[in-house]
Amino acid sequence: MARRKAKSRRRRTRSFSILNAVESYAYASVLTQGLFDASVTQFLTGADNVTASGLALTPEQTQSYFLENPTMGATYGANPLSLRDIMGNPAFAANAIIGRGRANAINMAMQAATISVSLRVFKRLLRRPLANIQRNLVKPLIGPGVRLA
Repeated sequence: MARRKAKSRRRRTRSFSILNAVESYAYASVLTQGLFDASVTQFLTGADNVTASGLALTPEQTQSYFLENPTMGATYGANPLSLRDIMGNPAFAANAIIGRGRANAINMAMQAATISVSLRVFKRLLRRPLANIQRNLVKPLIGPGVRLA
């Protein structure tokens, strides 16, 4: 008996999805707010303001301080914590991130779950209107490389 010819795989051209970008930004916002006490733009463009205070804190003391006070840290310049702060003083920043992460873990998990469920429901309920917008507005104006959903 002759072998069947295998189906050729359909390849979809990669395109940029606007809703996936919004979802990714929402997750990034949850993480930066919970771990760095900053928005995404504050985290990426913020100044290097971590200062060596008169108190020499051990890593354990730094973690426990931020565990007890996750939104505090102005006296150390770690409120908000930016990418430049992490590059300038990685040891202090890592311990501050660990403390804030331990303090905000449940809250961040709940926010991430809410984002996931709500975007799934949003996409499901508005599938036909989104397809209409994609077909009649986005594709003619921007082209096939960008899609709404």
